[in-house]
Amino acid sequence: MSAFAAVILAGGQGRRMGGCDKGLVPFRQAPMVSWSLAAAQAEVARVLISCNRNPLEYARLGVPLVCDRQAGFNGPLSGVQAAMAALDTEISHLLVLPCDTPLISRDLVRSLLDAARRNPDHIVHLQSEGQPHYLHAVIPCRYRDSLDLWLESGQQAVRRWYAQHPVMRLAVDEQAPRLLNLNSPEQLRASA
Repeated sequence: MSAFAAVILAGGQGRRMGGCDKGLVPFRQAPMVSWSLAAAQAEVARVLISCNRNPLEYARLGVPLVCDRQAGFNGPLSGVQAAMAALDTEISHLLVLPCDTPLISRDLVRSLLDAARRNPDHIVHLQSEGQPHYLHAVIPCRYRDSLDLWLESGQQAVRRWYAQHPVMRLAVDEQAPRLLNLNSPEQLRASA
């Protein structure tokens, strides 16, 4: 039986949000990260938040935090790497969700996890209307060493690292609105 954990990626620079820490930006009276956190907590027993600033604010959410091994903003795979390094060896798969898709549903997360259970050797990520959602994914923890080597070589591209492993795209066209990234104040206002 596979054991799953999750990481919510909240370690970006928030450039399109004026430099704000997107995970802490309010959405419907709660920090944006809390929506992805709730969806993950409903489906897996252990959830981490990857953040590179404002640890005291994130700590108030009551889950363990991880940060990139190297200082700065090194891309989302660095958050995945930090989460994998913090997990116990019995965890076989890591659910990855970004902090800036607060409309995500538990059903969507469950579908992603179910697909990963059926395809345990694959990196499974969502796709809607032809658009890949690389950071809505489940990654087998057996690829931890591969990820370490990828990042040590200076590479950061998620898609190119995924391509080194078996990949499955889970089409969820009917759920496309739930995967809307809120990257700017305008998108945030329009979705509030």
